[in-house]
Amino acid sequence: MKRTSFLFSAALGLALAGGCGLIFSSDSAYAQSGAVAAAMSDGSVGEQSDGYLGIAGSAGADVRAEVEAINIKRRAAYTDLAAKRGVTVADVAAATGCQTLASRVKAGQAYRIGTGAWQKKTAAPIALPSYCATAN
Repeated sequence: MKRTSFLFSAALGLALAGGCGLIFSSDSAYAQSGAVAAAMSDGSVGEQSDGYLGIAGSAGADVRAEVEAINIKRRAAYTDLAAKRGVTVADVAAATGCQTLASRVKAGQAYRIGTGAWQKKTAAPIALPSYCATAN
């Protein structure tokens, strides 16, 4: 258990220190069409604490397919970074999820923590999972 916590803390530290910075640039892992951007704005697609997009409401087959394609690209980016840093893919994805929820989700957009219910971001900061607090 301590090893997992250590690895996650290391992955989170790397992500917040810029180790995942590539993922948050104009990288294809975060590129999206107008359809997905619109679905995010209306709350039918949202960010999740696991570092992936999810379907939060009703979305057409084209949006669902693009969300799946984006998530495949994200997983590839997480896998690459995990291999370079010697941590798990899940740790990199979760660390990126923490950073995404804290800095990329805008008011009115949907987000989900763990397997909980989808929520809409308000003007207040998102209450992040406890494992995100290790970055502070």
